[in-house]
Amino acid sequence: VLQKLRGTQDVSQDILEMKEESAKMSQEKKATVLELFRSPNYRQAIIIAIMLQLSQQLSGINAVFYYSTGIFERAGITQPVYATIGAGVVNTVFTVLSLFLVERAGRRTLHLVGLGGMAVCAILMTIALALKDVVEWIRYISIVATFGFVALFEIGPGPIPWFIVAELFSQGPRPAAMAVAGCSNWTSNFLVGMLFPYAEKLCGSYVFLIFLVFLVIFFVFTFFKVPETKGRTFEDISRGFEGRASPTSPVEKNPMVELN
Repeated sequence: VLQKLRGTQDVSQDILEMKEESAKMSQEKKATVLELFRSPNYRQAIIIAIMLQLSQQLSGINAVFYYSTGIFERAGITQPVYATIGAGVVNTVFTVLSLFLVERAGRRTLHLVGLGGMAVCAILMTIALALKDVVEWIRYISIVATFGFVALFEIGPGPIPWFIVAELFSQGPRPAAMAVAGCSNWTSNFLVGMLFPYAEKLCGSYVFLIFLVFLVIFFVFTFFKVPETKGRTFEDISRGFEGRASPTSPVEKNPMVELN
């Protein structure tokens, strides 16, 4: 199974890492939520975990899903329900596609591509909504931009935060870290769902500029602070936080000669 997943016959290093991880699990002390913030060993990683979860929800994706029919109506689409169904289809297709991309490209790279692409789509959606009464054909730009927004979310901010959070922590602090990440995710989800209608009334056609600001902030944060976790050990990631290893370069895995 490992040979199929990795695409290589030599999986001895992976097996060794699993054995080492299993041994550490039996010895490692569970960390509490407070310890994640108090301990310098976990603090930077938990801040990254929270920011990644916020980047998922504050990207504006749920505003699109919750209120997509209204958004398409504002854009002047005569049959907005079909456009909403189309957004759901795009979501499903790119969710499946992301399963293949996540192990072929770096997590950090996919997250950056997703955030950057969504920012561009947010700009296009804003332009389309603002000019819908001036340029007849621009309403179709809003559909394309919305579909692109959804597709890029499923490539990056949709799945990637959960991958990175799980890979930033070893078995001891991981349950507490996942609890904090989940709480951050659902709290921000709730706030977006509650506040978006008021923001839409206040900002009108320019409401997605709010999410554009968040997308740019999270893009910059990811670029400078989030390490690449694909193909790296916890020890190597920790050294990256301490400045003793590059946060974006994976460790080289040397084949093991003998495995007992």
